[in-house]
Amino acid sequence: MLNGKKVTERDLFYFRENMDSYDLQSRNERYHIIEGALYISTSALIPIQTMMPALIKRLGGSDVLIGTWPVVVYLAYFMPQVISANYFGASQYRKSPVIRYGFIQRLDILLLACVIAMWGASAPTLSLTLLFLIYISNQATSGTISPIWMDFLAKTTSPERRGKIMGWRVTLAAVLALANSFILTAMLTMLRFPYNYASAIGLAFLFQMSSLVAQRKIVEELPSPVSTPVHLSGLFFRVRSIIARNRLYRKFLIASALLTISFSSAAFFTIAAIKRFDISEYVVGIFTILMIVGQIISGVLLGWLADTKGTKSALVVCGAGLLLAIATAWSAQSVEWFYFVFLFFGVNIGAETAMRYNFAVECAPVGERPMYVGLMNAWFAPFYLITPFAGWLCASYGYNIVFMLSLIVGLIGIILLIRTPNLRAKKLALSSK
Repeated sequence: MLNGKKVTERDLFYFRENMDSYDLQSRNERYHIIEGALYISTSALIPIQTMMPALIKRLGGSDVLIGTWPVVVYLAYFMPQVISANYFGASQYRKSPVIRYGFIQRLDILLLACVIAMWGASAPTLSLTLLFLIYISNQATSGTISPIWMDFLAKTTSPERRGKIMGWRVTLAAVLALANSFILTAMLTMLRFPYNYASAIGLAFLFQMSSLVAQRKIVEELPSPVSTPVHLSGLFFRVRSIIARNRLYRKFLIASALLTISFSSAAFFTIAAIKRFDISEYVVGIFTILMIVGQIISGVLLGWLADTKGTKSALVVCGAGLLLAIATAWSAQSVEWFYFVFLFFGVNIGAETAMRYNFAVECAPVGERPMYVGLMNAWFAPFYLITPFAGWLCASYGYNIVFMLSLIVGLIGIILLIRTPNLRAKKLALSSK
Protein backbone atom coordinates (compact mmCIF):
# COMPACT_ATOMS: atom_id res chain seq x y z
CA MET A 1 0.00 0.00 0.00
CA LEU A 2 1.22 3.54 -0.81
CA ASN A 3 -0.78 6.57 0.38
CA GLY A 4 -3.80 4.33 0.83
CA LYS A 5 -3.53 2.90 -2.71
CA LYS A 6 -2.64 -0.60 -3.72
CA VAL A 7 0.65 -0.84 -5.60
CA THR A 8 0.33 -3.12 -8.60
CA GLU A 9 3.00 -5.18 -10.34
CA ARG A 10 2.75 -2.80 -13.29
CA ASP A 11 3.44 0.17 -10.98
CA LEU A 12 6.56 -1.60 -9.68
CA PHE A 13 7.71 -2.32 -13.25
CA TYR A 14 7.47 1.33 -14.28
CA PHE A 15 9.11 2.41 -11.02
CA ARG A 16 12.08 0.11 -11.61
CA GLU A 17 12.30 1.19 -15.25
CA ASN A 18 12.36 4.87 -14.29
CA MET A 19 14.93 4.22 -11.56
CA ASP A 20 17.16 2.32 -14.00
CA SER A 21 16.87 5.19 -16.47
CA TYR A 22 17.71 7.73 -13.75
CA ASP A 23 20.71 5.70 -12.57
CA LEU A 24 22.01 5.41 -16.13
CA GLN A 25 21.60 9.14 -16.73
CA SER A 26 23.42 9.97 -13.50
CA ARG A 27 26.21 7.59 -14.46
CA ASN A 28 26.51 9.18 -17.91
CA GLU A 29 26.64 12.64 -16.39
CA ARG A 30 29.47 11.66 -14.02
CA TYR A 31 31.54 10.28 -16.89
CA HIS A 32 30.89 13.39 -18.99
CA ILE A 33 32.24 15.51 -16.14
CA ILE A 34 35.31 13.29 -15.67
CA GLU A 35 35.99 13.21 -19.42
CA GLY A 36 35.72 16.99 -19.72
CA ALA A 37 37.89 17.69 -16.69
CA LEU A 38 40.69 15.44 -17.94
CA TYR A 39 40.56 16.67 -21.53
CA ILE A 40 40.16 20.41 -20.95
CA SER A 41 42.90 20.47 -18.29
CA THR A 42 45.51 19.59 -20.92
CA SER A 43 45.24 23.16 -22.19
CA ALA A 44 47.64 23.98 -19.32
CA LEU A 45 50.21 21.47 -20.62
CA ILE A 46 50.11 22.55 -24.26
CA PRO A 47 48.72 26.11 -24.09
CA ILE A 48 48.49 27.58 -27.58
CA GLN A 49 48.97 31.11 -26.24
CA THR A 50 52.23 30.56 -24.32
CA MET A 51 54.07 27.24 -24.52
CA MET A 52 53.48 26.51 -28.21
CA PRO A 53 54.72 29.93 -29.44
CA ALA A 54 57.78 29.47 -27.21
CA LEU A 55 58.41 26.06 -28.80
CA ILE A 56 58.04 27.53 -32.30
CA LYS A 57 60.59 30.21 -31.41
CA ARG A 58 62.97 27.60 -29.96
CA LEU A 59 62.75 25.62 -33.21
CA GLY A 60 63.80 28.70 -35.19
CA GLY A 61 60.38 30.06 -36.17
CA SER A 62 60.11 33.78 -36.99
CA ASP A 63 57.80 36.31 -35.33
CA VAL A 64 55.61 36.17 -38.45
CA LEU A 65 55.29 32.41 -38.03
CA ILE A 66 54.41 32.86 -34.35
CA GLY A 67 51.76 35.42 -35.31
CA THR A 68 50.37 32.98 -37.87
CA TRP A 69 50.06 30.19 -35.29
CA PRO A 70 46.72 31.18 -33.63
CA VAL A 71 45.22 31.93 -37.06
CA VAL A 72 46.12 28.43 -38.26
CA VAL A 73 44.73 26.86 -35.07
CA TYR A 74 41.40 28.68 -35.29
CA LEU A 75 40.90 28.05 -39.00
CA ALA A 76 41.75 24.36 -38.72
CA TYR A 77 39.30 23.91 -35.84
CA PHE A 78 36.34 26.01 -37.01
CA MET A 79 36.23 25.63 -40.78
CA PRO A 80 35.35 21.91 -41.18
CA GLN A 81 32.41 22.01 -38.78
CA VAL A 82 29.51 22.86 -41.07
CA ILE A 83 30.60 20.22 -43.58
CA SER A 84 31.08 17.55 -40.92
CA ALA A 85 27.74 18.39 -39.26
CA ASN A 86 26.05 18.00 -42.65
CA TYR A 87 27.29 14.42 -43.04
CA PHE A 88 27.38 13.21 -39.44
CA GLY A 89 23.77 14.31 -38.99
CA ALA A 90 22.77 11.24 -41.01
CA SER A 91 24.15 8.90 -38.32
CA GLN A 92 21.65 7.52 -35.80
CA TYR A 93 24.30 6.90 -33.14
CA ARG A 94 26.87 9.46 -32.08
CA LYS A 95 29.19 7.57 -29.75
CA SER A 96 31.05 5.49 -32.32
CA PRO A 97 32.32 8.41 -34.49
CA VAL A 98 33.07 10.49 -31.37
CA ILE A 99 35.30 7.73 -29.96
CA ARG A 100 36.89 6.87 -33.31
CA TYR A 101 37.79 10.41 -34.34
CA GLY A 102 38.71 11.30 -30.75
CA PHE A 103 41.29 8.50 -30.80
CA ILE A 104 42.75 9.75 -34.10
CA GLN A 105 42.93 13.29 -32.73
CA ARG A 106 44.79 12.10 -29.62
CA LEU A 107 47.28 10.08 -31.67
CA ASP A 108 48.37 13.37 -33.26
CA ILE A 109 49.44 14.60 -29.80
CA LEU A 110 51.51 11.46 -29.23
CA LEU A 111 53.07 11.81 -32.69
CA LEU A 112 53.93 15.43 -31.98
CA ALA A 113 55.67 14.48 -28.72
CA CYS A 114 57.74 11.86 -30.57
CA VAL A 115 58.71 14.31 -33.34
CA ILE A 116 59.90 16.95 -30.85
CA ALA A 117 61.84 14.38 -28.79
CA MET A 118 63.58 12.81 -31.81
CA TRP A 119 64.30 15.79 -34.05
CA GLY A 120 63.73 18.94 -31.98
CA ALA A 121 67.46 19.43 -31.40
CA SER A 122 69.00 17.72 -34.43
CA ALA A 123 66.55 18.83 -37.17
CA PRO A 124 64.64 21.89 -35.92
CA THR A 125 63.36 22.94 -39.37
CA LEU A 126 61.88 19.50 -39.99
CA SER A 127 60.38 19.51 -36.48
CA LEU A 128 58.86 22.93 -37.04
CA THR A 129 57.28 21.86 -40.33
CA LEU A 130 55.87 18.67 -38.80
CA LEU A 131 54.64 20.59 -35.75
CA PHE A 132 52.42 22.75 -37.95
CA LEU A 133 51.19 19.84 -40.07
CA ILE A 134 50.43 17.57 -37.10
CA TYR A 135 48.71 20.26 -35.08
CA ILE A 136 46.61 21.31 -38.08
CA SER A 137 45.55 17.66 -38.38
CA ASN A 138 44.76 17.53 -34.67
CA GLN A 139 42.64 20.68 -34.74
CA ALA A 140 40.87 19.76 -37.98
CA THR A 141 39.93 16.36 -36.54
CA SER A 142 38.78 17.98 -33.30
CA GLY A 143 36.69 20.50 -35.23
CA THR A 144 35.24 17.79 -37.45
CA ILE A 145 33.87 15.83 -34.51
CA SER A 146 32.90 18.83 -32.33
CA PRO A 147 29.26 19.21 -33.54
CA ILE A 148 28.47 15.51 -33.20
CA TRP A 149 30.21 15.37 -29.79
CA MET A 150 27.94 18.11 -28.45
CA ASP A 151 24.89 16.24 -29.71
CA PHE A 152 26.23 13.08 -28.02
CA LEU A 153 26.51 14.99 -24.73
CA ALA A 154 23.05 16.52 -25.16
CA LYS A 155 21.27 13.21 -25.83
CA THR A 156 22.96 11.38 -22.93
CA THR A 157 22.29 14.03 -20.26
CA SER A 158 19.24 15.72 -18.79
CA PRO A 159 18.42 19.17 -20.24
CA GLU A 160 17.57 20.32 -16.72
CA ARG A 161 21.11 19.49 -15.50
CA ARG A 162 23.18 20.21 -18.58
CA GLY A 163 24.31 23.64 -17.37
CA LYS A 164 25.66 22.16 -14.13
CA ILE A 165 27.39 19.37 -16.05
CA MET A 166 29.13 21.86 -18.33
CA GLY A 167 29.99 23.99 -15.31
CA TRP A 168 31.52 21.12 -13.33
CA ARG A 169 33.55 20.10 -16.39
CA VAL A 170 35.02 23.62 -16.50
CA THR A 171 35.61 23.96 -12.76
CA LEU A 172 37.31 20.59 -12.25
CA ALA A 173 39.34 21.14 -15.43
CA ALA A 174 40.53 24.47 -14.05
CA VAL A 175 41.60 22.81 -10.78
CA LEU A 176 43.57 20.21 -12.72
CA ALA A 177 44.93 22.90 -15.03
CA LEU A 178 46.29 24.78 -12.04
CA ALA A 179 48.22 21.66 -10.99
CA ASN A 180 49.29 21.02 -14.60
CA SER A 181 50.63 24.54 -14.94
CA PHE A 182 53.05 23.86 -12.06
CA ILE A 183 54.01 20.54 -13.65
CA LEU A 184 54.65 22.29 -16.98
CA THR A 185 56.84 24.89 -15.26
CA ALA A 186 58.84 22.14 -13.55
CA MET A 187 59.30 20.17 -16.78
CA LEU A 188 60.41 23.19 -18.78
CA THR A 189 62.86 24.17 -16.02
CA MET A 190 64.30 20.82 -14.96
CA LEU A 191 64.55 18.93 -18.27
CA ARG A 192 66.79 19.90 -21.15
CA PHE A 193 65.52 20.82 -24.60
CA PRO A 194 63.79 19.20 -26.48
CA TYR A 195 62.77 16.61 -23.89
CA ASN A 196 61.13 19.23 -21.68
CA TYR A 197 58.62 20.19 -24.37
CA ALA A 198 58.19 16.59 -25.54
CA SER A 199 57.48 15.42 -21.98
CA ALA A 200 54.78 18.06 -21.49
CA ILE A 201 53.11 17.12 -24.77
CA GLY A 202 53.39 13.41 -23.89
CA LEU A 203 51.73 14.00 -20.52
CA ALA A 204 48.92 15.85 -22.29
CA PHE A 205 48.45 12.75 -24.45
CA LEU A 206 48.08 10.56 -21.34
CA PHE A 207 45.46 12.91 -19.87
CA GLN A 208 43.54 12.95 -23.15
CA MET A 209 43.63 9.17 -23.48
CA SER A 210 42.31 8.90 -19.92
CA SER A 211 39.45 11.17 -20.93
CA LEU A 212 38.69 8.85 -23.85
CA VAL A 213 38.50 5.87 -21.46
CA ALA A 214 35.90 7.77 -19.41
CA GLN A 215 34.01 8.71 -22.57
CA ARG A 216 33.80 5.06 -23.67
CA LYS A 217 31.84 4.27 -20.48
CA ILE A 218 28.99 6.59 -21.47
CA VAL A 219 25.95 4.64 -22.66
CA GLU A 220 23.98 5.84 -25.68
CA GLU A 221 20.66 4.01 -25.50
CA LEU A 222 18.45 5.47 -28.21
CA PRO A 223 19.02 6.40 -31.87
CA SER A 224 19.02 10.07 -32.83
CA PRO A 225 16.70 11.69 -35.34
CA VAL A 226 18.65 12.03 -38.56
CA SER A 227 18.91 14.82 -41.11
CA THR A 228 19.59 14.00 -44.74
CA PRO A 229 22.95 15.37 -45.93
CA VAL A 230 22.79 17.84 -48.79
CA HIS A 231 25.28 18.19 -51.60
CA LEU A 232 28.03 20.72 -50.95
CA SER A 233 26.50 22.99 -53.58
CA GLY A 234 23.29 23.11 -51.54
CA LEU A 235 24.93 23.44 -48.13
CA PHE A 236 25.07 27.23 -48.34
CA PHE A 237 21.32 27.40 -48.93
CA ARG A 238 20.67 25.08 -45.98
CA VAL A 239 22.78 27.27 -43.72
CA ARG A 240 21.07 30.42 -44.96
CA SER A 241 17.68 28.81 -44.40
CA ILE A 242 18.52 27.98 -40.76
CA ILE A 243 19.65 31.54 -40.04
CA ALA A 244 16.68 33.06 -41.84
CA ARG A 245 13.95 31.01 -40.15
CA ASN A 246 15.33 30.90 -36.59
CA ARG A 247 15.24 34.47 -35.33
CA LEU A 248 16.40 33.54 -31.83
CA TYR A 249 19.47 31.71 -33.14
CA ARG A 250 20.24 34.61 -35.50
CA LYS A 251 20.19 37.17 -32.68
CA PHE A 252 22.42 34.91 -30.60
CA LEU A 253 24.97 34.63 -33.43
CA ILE A 254 25.10 38.39 -33.99
CA ALA A 255 25.43 39.22 -30.29
CA SER A 256 28.10 36.56 -29.76
CA ALA A 257 30.03 37.73 -32.83
CA LEU A 258 30.27 41.25 -31.37
CA LEU A 259 31.48 39.85 -28.05
CA THR A 260 34.03 37.74 -29.95
CA ILE A 261 35.39 40.91 -31.59
CA SER A 262 35.58 42.45 -28.13
CA PHE A 263 37.47 39.37 -26.92
CA SER A 264 40.39 40.19 -29.25
CA SER A 265 41.58 42.86 -26.80
CA ALA A 266 42.27 40.18 -24.17
CA ALA A 267 45.43 39.19 -26.05
CA PHE A 268 46.98 42.49 -24.95
CA PHE A 269 46.13 42.52 -21.23
CA THR A 270 49.51 41.16 -20.10
CA ILE A 271 51.51 43.23 -22.59
CA ALA A 272 49.70 46.41 -21.51
CA ALA A 273 50.49 45.68 -17.84
CA ILE A 274 54.15 45.05 -18.67
CA LYS A 275 54.48 48.25 -20.71
CA ARG A 276 52.71 50.47 -18.16
CA PHE A 277 54.07 49.15 -14.87
CA ASP A 278 57.26 47.22 -15.77
CA ILE A 279 56.09 44.09 -13.96
CA SER A 280 58.17 40.98 -13.27
CA GLU A 281 57.51 37.41 -14.39
CA TYR A 282 56.36 36.69 -10.82
CA VAL A 283 53.42 39.09 -11.30
CA VAL A 284 52.58 37.43 -14.62
CA GLY A 285 52.35 34.18 -12.67
CA ILE A 286 49.87 35.80 -10.28
CA PHE A 287 47.82 36.89 -13.30
CA THR A 288 47.65 33.26 -14.46
CA ILE A 289 46.61 31.99 -11.02
CA LEU A 290 43.87 34.63 -10.67
CA MET A 291 42.58 33.78 -14.15
CA ILE A 292 42.31 30.11 -13.19
CA VAL A 293 40.59 31.06 -9.91
CA GLY A 294 38.02 32.95 -11.98
CA GLN A 295 37.47 29.82 -14.07
CA ILE A 296 37.07 27.61 -10.99
CA ILE A 297 34.47 29.94 -9.48
CA SER A 298 32.54 30.62 -12.67
CA GLY A 299 32.17 27.03 -13.86
CA VAL A 300 29.92 25.75 -11.08
CA LEU A 301 28.10 29.02 -10.41
CA LEU A 302 27.28 29.73 -14.05
CA GLY A 303 26.28 26.11 -14.59
CA TRP A 304 23.80 26.48 -11.72
CA LEU A 305 22.60 29.80 -13.17
CA ALA A 306 22.08 28.25 -16.61
CA ASP A 307 19.88 25.49 -15.17
CA THR A 308 17.83 27.74 -12.92
CA LYS A 309 17.54 31.01 -14.87
CA GLY A 310 18.49 29.97 -18.40
CA THR A 311 21.65 29.64 -20.46
CA LYS A 312 21.21 33.18 -21.77
CA SER A 313 21.59 34.52 -18.22
CA ALA A 314 24.89 32.65 -17.86
CA LEU A 315 26.08 34.04 -21.21
CA VAL A 316 25.23 37.59 -20.09
CA VAL A 317 27.37 37.10 -16.95
CA CYS A 318 30.22 35.75 -19.11
CA GLY A 319 29.98 38.79 -21.39
CA ALA A 320 29.86 41.12 -18.39
CA GLY A 321 33.03 39.50 -17.06
CA LEU A 322 34.82 40.27 -20.32
CA LEU A 323 33.62 43.88 -20.42
CA LEU A 324 34.61 44.45 -16.78
CA ALA A 325 38.08 43.07 -17.58
CA ILE A 326 38.46 45.42 -20.57
CA ALA A 327 37.15 48.46 -18.68
CA THR A 328 39.50 47.78 -15.75
CA ALA A 329 42.51 47.32 -18.07
CA TRP A 330 41.62 50.55 -19.87
CA SER A 331 41.41 52.61 -16.65
CA ALA A 332 44.07 50.81 -14.55
CA GLN A 333 46.04 53.16 -12.31
CA SER A 334 48.36 50.53 -10.82
CA VAL A 335 49.37 46.94 -11.40
CA GLU A 336 46.92 45.80 -8.69
CA TRP A 337 44.06 46.77 -10.98
CA PHE A 338 45.20 44.04 -13.35
CA TYR A 339 44.59 41.44 -10.67
CA PHE A 340 40.89 42.17 -11.12
CA VAL A 341 41.32 42.22 -14.90
CA PHE A 342 42.42 38.60 -14.92
CA LEU A 343 39.89 37.53 -12.29
CA PHE A 344 37.06 38.97 -14.42
CA PHE A 345 38.61 37.49 -17.55
CA GLY A 346 38.73 34.06 -15.90
CA VAL A 347 34.99 34.27 -15.30
CA ASN A 348 34.52 34.83 -19.02
CA ILE A 349 36.79 32.14 -20.42
CA GLY A 350 35.78 29.67 -17.73
CA ALA A 351 32.28 29.06 -19.01
CA GLU A 352 31.47 31.09 -22.13
CA THR A 353 32.38 28.43 -24.70
CA ALA A 354 30.44 25.72 -22.84
CA MET A 355 27.39 27.97 -22.48
CA ARG A 356 27.48 28.91 -26.15
CA TYR A 357 27.39 25.24 -27.08
CA ASN A 358 24.49 24.72 -24.70
CA PHE A 359 22.54 27.68 -26.08
CA ALA A 360 23.03 26.52 -29.68
CA VAL A 361 21.64 23.10 -28.72
CA GLU A 362 18.64 24.74 -27.05
CA CYS A 363 17.89 26.70 -30.23
CA ALA A 364 17.98 23.63 -32.47
CA PRO A 365 15.42 20.98 -33.34
CA VAL A 366 16.71 17.64 -32.03
CA GLY A 367 17.64 16.29 -35.48
CA GLU A 368 19.60 19.43 -36.40
CA ARG A 369 21.68 19.94 -33.25
CA PRO A 370 25.02 19.05 -34.92
CA MET A 371 24.36 21.54 -37.72
CA TYR A 372 23.50 24.34 -35.29
CA VAL A 373 26.71 23.74 -33.30
CA GLY A 374 28.85 23.47 -36.45
CA LEU A 375 27.30 26.58 -37.96
CA MET A 376 27.87 28.52 -34.73
CA ASN A 377 31.58 27.68 -34.66
CA ALA A 378 32.11 28.32 -38.37
CA TRP A 379 30.34 31.67 -37.95
CA PHE A 380 32.76 32.72 -35.19
CA ALA A 381 35.93 31.79 -37.12
CA PRO A 382 36.45 35.07 -39.04
CA PHE A 383 35.75 37.16 -35.95
CA TYR A 384 38.53 35.45 -33.99
CA LEU A 385 40.92 36.45 -36.77
CA ILE A 386 40.54 40.14 -35.99
CA THR A 387 43.33 39.91 -33.38
CA PRO A 388 46.15 40.75 -35.88
CA PHE A 389 44.29 43.95 -36.81
CA ALA A 390 43.97 44.78 -33.11
CA GLY A 391 47.72 44.22 -32.81
CA TRP A 392 48.33 46.75 -35.59
CA LEU A 393 46.13 49.28 -33.79
CA CYS A 394 48.09 48.72 -30.57
CA ALA A 395 51.40 49.25 -32.35
CA SER A 396 50.17 52.40 -34.10
CA TYR A 397 47.94 54.08 -31.49
CA GLY A 398 48.48 52.30 -28.17
CA TYR A 399 46.52 49.79 -26.15
CA ASN A 400 43.85 52.17 -24.88
CA ILE A 401 42.34 52.64 -28.33
CA VAL A 402 41.90 48.87 -28.65
CA PHE A 403 40.39 48.62 -25.16
CA MET A 404 38.00 51.49 -25.88
CA LEU A 405 36.80 50.12 -29.23
CA SER A 406 36.47 46.62 -27.80
CA LEU A 407 34.40 47.94 -24.92
CA ILE A 408 32.02 49.79 -27.27
CA VAL A 409 31.57 46.77 -29.55
CA GLY A 410 31.15 44.44 -26.56
CA LEU A 411 28.51 46.69 -24.97
CA ILE A 412 26.46 46.55 -28.17
CA GLY A 413 26.84 42.77 -28.17
CA ILE A 414 25.72 42.33 -24.58
CA ILE A 415 22.71 44.62 -25.09
CA LEU A 416 21.65 42.45 -28.04
CA LEU A 417 22.20 39.34 -25.93
CA ILE A 418 20.07 40.74 -23.09
CA ARG A 419 17.30 41.43 -25.62
CA THR A 420 17.46 37.83 -26.88
CA PRO A 421 14.58 35.68 -25.54
CA ASN A 422 15.44 33.34 -22.68
CA LEU A 423 14.39 29.83 -23.73
CA ARG A 424 15.05 28.21 -20.38
CA ALA A 425 13.07 30.85 -18.47
CA LYS A 426 10.08 30.24 -20.75
CA LYS A 427 10.27 26.47 -20.16
CA LEU A 428 10.51 26.96 -16.40
CA ALA A 429 7.45 29.24 -16.47
CA LEU A 430 5.46 26.68 -18.45
CA SER A 431 6.50 23.80 -16.17
CA SER A 432 5.33 25.70 -13.08
CA LYS A 433 1.78 26.08 -14.39
